[in-house]
Amino acid sequence: MYCPHQISYIIQQGDDLYQLARHFQTTTQRILSLNPNLDPYNLQIGTYIVICPGENFLREQNKPTPLSCPDFHDQLSLTNRMRLVWQQHVYWTRMLLISIAERLKDEEAVTTRLLQNPNDIANIFRNYYSMDVSETIAQLLTEHLQIGAKLITALRDGKTTEAEDLNRQWYVNANKMAVAFSRINPYYNYNDLLEMLYRHLELTTQEVSMRLAGNYSLDIEAFDSVEQEILSMADYFTSGLMNQFPQKFN
Repeated sequence: MYCPHQISYIIQQGDDLYQLARHFQTTTQRILSLNPNLDPYNLQIGTYIVICPGENFLREQNKPTPLSCPDFHDQLSLTNRMRLVWQQHVYWTRMLLISIAERLKDEEAVTTRLLQNPNDIANIFRNYYSMDVSETIAQLLTEHLQIGAKLITALRDGKTTEAEDLNRQWYVNANKMAVAFSRINPYYNYNDLLEMLYRHLELTTQEVSMRLAGNYSLDIEAFDSVEQEILSMADYFTSGLMNQFPQKFN
């Protein structure tokens, strides 16, 4: 079904399909057609769904938002910003991987741009938490990227012992990130975070291995998986913020 103004929505406590259809000026049938795996009788809080709003919905800028429905514009803004910075995280990491693997002259410039990303991510969380929290996030992400760059170089140069040590440091860093995020938000579960972060490292390692082996088709396939996984992680962080700070989206 063609929809020129398709939007994403996160299921909140108290939502029901009929209420959402009325608010977005559409029908329950159209919502279900866009979300074939959605159970209308068991909406799960935090689940992302796609909605095609009615023609007049976006024109009604002053339309009051039901208490259980976050403000569409604020919600979409956070979702897009969070996805953008995490996508940039994997895009610039990939560019650095190529620069290191192929010994390109742009490695230093690409590294400099990549290391802007931790602050870009931390700046989003700075809107909700203290400066100390955002600085911790930036520091851990910077460490994650720096270890990754050294690991790629060690693997390229065949320094197996050094690579093993760096890989161990990479996972220790992931543990620290899972702890840091789970402490600031009750909707950030430590085990869920650890699983996502470990998966990110595993997929990135596959990407690196295929690039260094010169298997470019599998390298690209691996990066596609990295990108999809990071989008899921970004949405997880967005959902946690919306659940912890619902007043900011009403």
